[in-house]
Amino acid sequence: MSMRRSRLELHADILETIQGGINKPTRIMYNRGIDWTSLTQLLQSLMDQGFVDVSFHDEANKKGRKIYSVTEKGAVFLSNFNKARDLMWSKVSSALVNV
Repeated sequence: MSMRRSRLELHADILETIQGGINKPTRIMYNRGIDWTSLTQLLQSLMDQGFVDVSFHDEANKKGRKIYSVTEKGAVFLSNFNKARDLMWSKVSSALVNV
């Protein structure tokens, strides 16, 4: 049985995927196993917070494929999120070993 991801984890997953070079919405959706409606809401949330920028294949007319990129603010968030997650899991792991 798998655990559900929190909204925060979903945001971090998407940022990690984009930072890893998968920057088109359909590819992000398939890579992270997120349905289209949720993905569009999450991407909009990331853009509203300034964590992600979007560009278009035809930038002059804002048409064509959307391509997402992680902003500096998004990269800082992702780095801090990963540090906190690693710290949490190291504490959990050490507690399990000491049981």
